[in-house]
Amino acid sequence: MNVSPFKPGDAVLILGGGPIGLSVIQALVSRGADKIIVSEVSRQRQEFAKQFGAHHVLNPLKDDIVAECRRLCENQGVHVVYDAAGVQAGLDQAVHAVRARGTIVNIAVWEKPCSIHPNDLVFKERRYMGIATYVKGDFQDVLDAISEGRMKPEAMITKKIKLDEVVEEGFKTLIKDKDNQVKILVEIAGGS
Repeated sequence: MNVSPFKPGDAVLILGGGPIGLSVIQALVSRGADKIIVSEVSRQRQEFAKQFGAHHVLNPLKDDIVAECRRLCENQGVHVVYDAAGVQAGLDQAVHAVRARGTIVNIAVWEKPCSIHPNDLVFKERRYMGIATYVKGDFQDVLDAISEGRMKPEAMITKKIKLDEVVEEGFKTLIKDKDNQVKILVEIAGGS
């Protein structure tokens, strides 16, 4: 979060309400964000987004994300978009939902190549950046936010399993029931 250009008072759009998008919501809430918009298809993940602090949750299959971001942001669009979905349709929406001189921050790992039309960035001086790692201080910032109560990640743990259940109840559950799961905690019994 420290590398992205977010400042308190900025309006943000988060594409995707999976574990990464939900973590971004919590990080933004802990930093005082007052306008967090989330675009997510899954009804359950929409509910998670609301629970974790999103102010507006939109369904890109039903809502015009660009028009809604403009409406919610004085016809300017959002300051920052965090792409946690990594799909072409989301990127296309992000490019037009971000205001002039705004930034699209890619934090998704893409499964397929995508296309970007540079003129869509150039004519409104929009920026596109990628973030894949942490910078010094990030872990301490998260620990401080949790200890001060500004971030409450407990609800991200949607299931607890034992070590011998990792394949069936862990990996397979995350693949087959990803809409209802955020994080699965593996409990390891203490030794003697």
